[in-house]
Amino acid sequence: MENFTAKDLKIFEDMKQCVKDFGLKDLGEEKQLGILSGFSTFEYPGYNMGILYLYDPLKNVANISIRYADAPPEKIPSLYELFNYINKHLTFNHFAFESLGPFGGMILLTTGLKVTEYFLNKAAFKMLLKELMGVGHTFMPLIAKLLFTDNTPKSIMDEFYEKNCEKIPVFVDEDGKIKEPKMTKELPFIIHASADMPAFPTHTHGLTELGIPEFLIDHLCIGAKGNGACINLSYKYFIKPENADKLDAIKNGQVIRLTFTDLKPEAKTKDLLDPDRVYCYHRVYPEFEMVKQAYNIDDQNNQSDADPTAWFVQIYVEGDDFALTDDYYKDGIKW
Repeated sequence: MENFTAKDLKIFEDMKQCVKDFGLKDLGEEKQLGILSGFSTFEYPGYNMGILYLYDPLKNVANISIRYADAPPEKIPSLYELFNYINKHLTFNHFAFESLGPFGGMILLTTGLKVTEYFLNKAAFKMLLKELMGVGHTFMPLIAKLLFTDNTPKSIMDEFYEKNCEKIPVFVDEDGKIKEPKMTKELPFIIHASADMPAFPTHTHGLTELGIPEFLIDHLCIGAKGNGACINLSYKYFIKPENADKLDAIKNGQVIRLTFTDLKPEAKTKDLLDPDRVYCYHRVYPEFEMVKQAYNIDDQNNQSDADPTAWFVQIYVEGDDFALTDDYYKDGIKW
């Protein structure tokens, strides 16, 4: 029987809760060889990925891996070549190959962090999990192309670079045409978001003219539709006369926390916003890197896309403290 301390079990439970917070299924767990392991899955467009998360008490490492597919032996040399190309672009994670004998092996995308305290740094763990799924969505199709076609690793990467050399700073339709944001009578402002990586923060234009702040939110926070829904519901909430004091409190430096119930979303929004999340609103200034990225603020030339009378409010999910740092936004938000 495996012996795990209360600390070990607490860290693993925190990892499991982080996975559940993303809406991912709990597919069971194992305790063997001195390691606590949990299993989940994530549905990409057209295919599913198996997710393995584990805590190794001996090494104090919390690890997450996406299991992709078995690779035939004849593809292994070219897979290693492709991994070398891809891994140059990754910071916190990497593609690896787990050998399973003469019949090939398992392709993994993996990441992890050292647990240096008694408790898991849940914000850091969530950031790694979010980035891992994003990296998988970006690069797994390249691996599929290598496995199921005769393309070489270099030709696959050349095509990838050609398609991603220009970053489109707005949403695009499925046919690739630019989808311009539009104002409506109900929502008389526009939301700008990025369609590629590195991304700028999702943000509004036009709220200053209505006498309220411009809203910003991490591009990766709730996904494109979720971010838009959150901003729209926040606008509807803060324009109500009975909530004017909360807006004044934010302007004076307080953090206002709202729940799903506070925002009172319509039924169709319930699929986009997690009812257990707490949404935090606090004032940020033009010196904050997030605001600089969103509104193209240039300190040296005193240029900006924002109205000079504007003030800004960042929306973030409670616990995502990384989103409050300048470093997170420098050079654009990355998976």
